[in-house]
Amino acid sequence: MTKRRRNWFAAVTVILLIGLLLAGCWDYRELEKRAVIVGIGVDELPPLTEKGKQLRMYQILVQVVEPAGAGGNLGSSGGTEATSRKAYTNIVVTSPSFANAIERTVALSDRIPNMAHLQLIGVGETMAKNGINELYDFLTRLPQMRRHTEIVVLDGPISRFFTTQSISQPTPALHISEMAANVQQTLVMPDSNLGEVSKSVRGKMPFILIKASLDDSNKISMRHAAVFTDQKMVGTLTTDEMQLLSLLRNEIERGLLSFPCSAGKRTSFQILGGRSKLEPVMKNGRPHLTFELFLETELIEYQCLGASFDKQEQIRKAERLYGAELKKRLITTANKLKDKYKVDVFRLTTRLKNYPDLYKAIRNDPKTFIEQMVVDVNVKLRIRTIGSSLETPSLQEKP
Repeated sequence: MTKRRRNWFAAVTVILLIGLLLAGCWDYRELEKRAVIVGIGVDELPPLTEKGKQLRMYQILVQVVEPAGAGGNLGSSGGTEATSRKAYTNIVVTSPSFANAIERTVALSDRIPNMAHLQLIGVGETMAKNGINELYDFLTRLPQMRRHTEIVVLDGPISRFFTTQSISQPTPALHISEMAANVQQTLVMPDSNLGEVSKSVRGKMPFILIKASLDDSNKISMRHAAVFTDQKMVGTLTTDEMQLLSLLRNEIERGLLSFPCSAGKRTSFQILGGRSKLEPVMKNGRPHLTFELFLETELIEYQCLGASFDKQEQIRKAERLYGAELKKRLITTANKLKDKYKVDVFRLTTRLKNYPDLYKAIRNDPKTFIEQMVVDVNVKLRIRTIGSSLETPSLQEKP
């Protein structure tokens, strides 16, 4: 064989090999063969007694996306049942093991489970109160888990949440996940995801998750937050309490401040930005913490008749008036939360690192620190814009 022919033969061989490599992946698996899990709902059942010991039993709902146009009834077997919809299938398993529950989806769906696209983890209130430690352990050991997967406490049967219809999302899990993301952006709600929970657990700090509920018409509402300490739910916060707590925690991004007028009328401000600075000191063996709060706002509604903003001093007077009212709210809420929960919901542990004595005290005995803590708040509220109306018009005024 001549040199020219050898080169030609080598070139053809290389081209054929490249063609084979580009033809597909050796371990490629069709999407229809994968059970793409977008949501998991977990609640606790009465314990199972085995060999004289009690095992925590869980109802685990796995929501799997169906290929386009697929559906059908998967049937039921033993302690397992399955229901289907056009775009998704819910597989419900009773088990003491989360890993076992996920693996049993293979037998029911005849597909390999894939959790790389998990968007929502719904935790039933019973399990939340008993502790999410075993669920947390399972989730944090999975290499496929994403830190930004939303975790929401569900007030009611988990099956109702995972069958709620949506006009914008193909599956209930995606719908709830999107709602949670939206309330974190438009309301003052905490970041409610696996990453935040993991950071708090590692730091041995309390954490707060969004809490969802269903009304009689099966519509989802997210107007409360759940407080966790030692991975157990110990109480709930209203939206107003969560907003005030966020101001103290220096998590000021957005929000609406509303104050009452006479006859049920209200004045409302949109928060444009701000900051909360902590001034801590130890007095007579007790921690005294002063929160210095600065807020920039814009007036978006003023239903209180009889006032005008045509002069700068009138705006300054309104700033002092509503700043003083906000100070009262903040002090009242701070004392209520510290007396009720006796845990560091204020995230003081991370903010006191530059104060060695105080940091050591709260790390060694956080409960005593919170119980003995004296709270004060100073508020500087600034109104940057008032709109184009200097005075609220009255219905009695004639044109």
